[in-house]
Amino acid sequence: MGNMTWGLNDIARRVSGGCLLKIFLLFLLLTLSSAYSSAESTDSKTVDATGVATITGGDSAIARDAAIGDALRKAVEQAIGTIVTSDTMVANYRVLSDNVYTKTQGYIKTYDVINEAQEGGLYQVSVRATVAIGPLKDDLSALGILQRKAERPRVLFLVAEKNIGHKYYHFWWWGKSEYRGETTDISAAETALKEAFVKNGFTVVEASGLPDKIEVSDAFKVADLTAAEAKEIGKVLNAELVVYGKAVAKEVPGTAGGTVATYLADVTAQAVRVDDGMVLAASGGHGVSRNISDLSGGTEAIAKASTELAAKLMDQITARWTGGVNIITISVSGITDYQKLIDFKNGLKGRVRGIEAVYQRKFDAGVAVFEVESRVSAQNIADDISRIAGYLKVIKTTPNMIYVAADSDRQ
Repeated sequence: MGNMTWGLNDIARRVSGGCLLKIFLLFLLLTLSSAYSSAESTDSKTVDATGVATITGGDSAIARDAAIGDALRKAVEQAIGTIVTSDTMVANYRVLSDNVYTKTQGYIKTYDVINEAQEGGLYQVSVRATVAIGPLKDDLSALGILQRKAERPRVLFLVAEKNIGHKYYHFWWWGKSEYRGETTDISAAETALKEAFVKNGFTVVEASGLPDKIEVSDAFKVADLTAAEAKEIGKVLNAELVVYGKAVAKEVPGTAGGTVATYLADVTAQAVRVDDGMVLAASGGHGVSRNISDLSGGTEAIAKASTELAAKLMDQITARWTGGVNIITISVSGITDYQKLIDFKNGLKGRVRGIEAVYQRKFDAGVAVFEVESRVSAQNIADDISRIAGYLKVIKTTPNMIYVAADSDRQ
């Protein structure tokens, strides 16, 4: 009886184990499927498009191929429309035609013909195509089209660097050729970052070669800059975006004394907007090199780490620009009647084009601060505010901020 009981329990455990295994496998399958769908939604876009071609000389096969090519081109156009505005596409039509639409197949991952027909000497084909968004964004960035959407911000780099043989971090905004008795070398990190950003269509502020001509407050002459300090230096040099951080290289223990040593480098940085102080990106990069020279090995490792960092920062920055919604800050001063402030806020929601949401962040001593989610530029919003505000007038605008003041005589 005991043996029989053990056998029944064993069978139950086996059945239970089998069920648990099936449940686990099903859960794993669903998880992987969800992860794949999430990755695909980020890296690709599936769209339906229809292409048309003329049947010449009765050759419908050639016309069909041409119609498919037309449909795939339109699929890529639709995908671009999810990245930039229609106005941007129209303004850059010639550039897109010459550099993007001519290599449509390079952006199409897969496609299926879902319908085709001949009518009146025309061949029409409808396709369902999956467009690779990553390469498309890369090319749009290289052409400067994504940067134009953000009004081509000027980028300043502030990277303190400690290479092999240095006791201290060196940084050009110190303003001298030496720092604590050590000669300040050309920054490998900044050089690599600038090269990557320029290659992708960014406008770079070149300031490291002119430290004596730049008026930087003594309080900001430190390696560990804060976002506020980086922002203030950016203002001095008329930059719209500042990338600030630190880079350090070191030799791998145990490799000294040989002909070739191994060197490691790490670079971390953040990108902050100068006008409103918003951090758009933050990341790090890691580099490894082998070299017979300490300085060359450290420099090479820092350059590799910085190139990796640049790619991550640019991905985050352009993702903010291509997300469609911008955060714009509106500062309103001189309002004494809170009801009028409410009227202004309601006017932003209902009468200003492109605003999707309005958040009141502050109202103190006649000064109110709003953050708005918008699909249009700050300049467009400022134009509409001037049109509807009545007793309010726009006194200053930047790419991400609008300053409004009340006319006391008209309140």
